[in-house]
Amino acid sequence: MSAEHPGTDVVVIGAGIVGALIGRELAGRGLGVALLDPQPGRGASIGNAGLLVPSFTRPMADPATLWEGLRAMTGSDPLMSIGSLSPAVLTWLARFAAAARPGRAGRIAARLTGPARTAADAYANLAAETGIDLGVTGSGWLQVARSPAVLRRKLALARELTKNGIDHEVLTQAELRVRAPELDPGLAGAVFFPGDSSLDPAAATRAALVAAEMRGVVVHRARVTGLVRRIGEVTAVRTDLGEFTATTYILATGAGRPGGRGIQPGWGWSIDVPAEHPLISSPLIGLDDHVVFNPLAGRIRITGGMRIGGTPQDRHDHAAATAIRQAAERLVPALHDLPQGTLTRAARPMTPDGLPQAARTGRNLVTATGHGTLGMTLAPATAAAVAQLLGHDGRHPEVLR
Repeated sequence: MSAEHPGTDVVVIGAGIVGALIGRELAGRGLGVALLDPQPGRGASIGNAGLLVPSFTRPMADPATLWEGLRAMTGSDPLMSIGSLSPAVLTWLARFAAAARPGRAGRIAARLTGPARTAADAYANLAAETGIDLGVTGSGWLQVARSPAVLRRKLALARELTKNGIDHEVLTQAELRVRAPELDPGLAGAVFFPGDSSLDPAAATRAALVAAEMRGVVVHRARVTGLVRRIGEVTAVRTDLGEFTATTYILATGAGRPGGRGIQPGWGWSIDVPAEHPLISSPLIGLDDHVVFNPLAGRIRITGGMRIGGTPQDRHDHAAATAIRQAAERLVPALHDLPQGTLTRAARPMTPDGLPQAARTGRNLVTATGHGTLGMTLAPATAAAVAQLLGHDGRHPEVLR
């Protein structure tokens, strides 16, 4: 089908949580916005763990975790692997290693903590605007470890985070048994971050789209096939519904294409397990296996895995689901009695250095992606930063390179 659509101020490509909140923000500042996505709100955002975590802004590119991560990714662990050794992935890995220099991860964490802290209030405002219950809770985040060495590393990082104003509480093995008797009693201890929150990511993404449309954003179920460029400018977006034109174009495609420069997909898996009653009292992560739990209405979401590059096949899904479920049951034994649940695979947009891309990448082109595991956490601040970047706010953007 070939058609030309009326021009507008801004075309946003990608209708996940980042794109939807950007559209909502810009429309709220008086701009005409078209939002393009073949399945609005149905991408990686709904497979998100659903945590809002200022305590987790430290990037993977860190000397303390570099060699451990690379060993895991080149081994047989179904939850940590490299999916492709293509030139693009090898380049990404080289840049990842170069970014893991001493002191840098701490500086990035400090830089992202402020924007991350705005998330809980931003989603509360979104819920009030739309009347949609996002399931936002401020119950904190419990990070548990089986290995004493893993617990010591987490304690050292938690002490560093206090410089950024992130509070934490240390729980001994005995204290953890009292606080969370539903967990395996063999755990070594835990660190609790009371300032972290959680929500239902599917509800949040749906609410962002509803709010965008309430403010006048026009959502098109269109698959983008390319950008039309002329003399350093984007002049149109080609889609299966024809061409869309605007003054400014914003790429918010996550790990998809067209996407940000230097982005690789970090594939992860989530399992939604039906549960009539909450098995845990607050969101939880097992630090040894990096498996995350988020108790939601009528179910518990269990998330894990990091496969850099490539596209997982069915066998990867089966192996990852098995590994996630086994790790989860070791932490929360009551899961043994619950159904296997529904598996979702999604790709996080990973930059080598852990900094999101929210910047001009052309004369009239802005890229807003690369949030890694912090898509829900940083999406509201990214939307505000993009508005600032386009000149609709006098302040300097915070979430920019």
